Amino acid sequence: MSDMWTTFDDYIDALKAIAEPTRLRLVRLCAHGELTVSELMRIVGQSQPRVSRHLKLLQDAGVLESFREQHWVFYRVHPDPARQPLIQAILNQIPEDDAQIQLDQSRLDELRQARAKLSEGFVETEVPDWLRLHEYHGDPKRFQAAVVAALSGRPVGHLLDIATGTGRMLKIAGPLADSGVGIDLSKKMVAVARSALAEAGLAHLSVRQEDMYQMRFPARSFDTVTIDQVLYFASSPDALIREATRVLKVGGRLLLVAFTEAQGAKHPPPVSIPMAEIRRFVEEAGLRITTANVLPGERLDISLLVSEKTKDKA
Repeated sequence: MSDMWTTFDDYIDALKAIAEPTRLRLVRLCAHGELTVSELMRIVGQSQPRVSRHLKLLQDAGVLESFREQHWVFYRVHPDPARQPLIQAILNQIPEDDAQIQLDQSRLDELRQARAKLSEGFVETEVPDWLRLHEYHGDPKRFQAAVVAALSGRPVGHLLDIATGTGRMLKIAGPLADSGVGIDLSKKMVAVARSALAEAGLAHLSVRQEDMYQMRFPARSFDTVTIDQVLYFASSPDALIREATRVLKVGGRLLLVAFTEAQGAKHPPPVSIPMAEIRRFVEEAGLRITTANVLPGERLDISLLVSEKTKDKA
């Protein structure tokens, strides 16, 4: 089947694929987020060959999509907005008080709780210093409102969040997007973000392990790209912005969030980057700056810079 459902037969094939008890259960589960074959096996209580066969039929029909992450393959409902009405209409008819559905949901909840416990342990023991940077954001509602305002006025469309960390930006911008992906080089941080998205009910978003300097996405894949507090820690921030520009569609927007020194601040934390440098990186990548907003802080300001890709750089 092609990447898009374009014919009457495409829809018939999708309906045929879903119209089987186990496959309907699998679609319902994958509509809640990304799950591996082994996780789906534990939930539906069937063997790996049988579950894999069902998943292949659903993927061939364009109902599910998959992606590889090291040794694991994750499955989720296909994010194409054109497919969502049909799939969701079918799922909405499933009686939630059915004994089998309740058992599936109970096992899915247990799996999510186990994921969350692992994620919490990792965050508490291995990234506490990084998380302390969030205190410089001040009021989280103010920061969230600033991000939403920066992205307002046009559809967010297909979203990419680079170096997503705990998934904080995805949780803010994700509800505005039709679909989206967060990437991070750390396998553990990907697990943390995946758990956070599941808890927030953002099943239309995905998280993948990727090198932010050499992403596997084709050029011009995303309508909106966000980079939240990454530039200072990046070994090559200019290369990062160039790579973000590569995967951005013409007419798409890049939102950069960075700490900048507060005016008159004494001994600011060494995590800021001069705004002049950020502007230079953006302009050298061929982007046009459209808006800039600064949220004042006592020791650090938070700068939000929105740029547009007006054409592909020669």
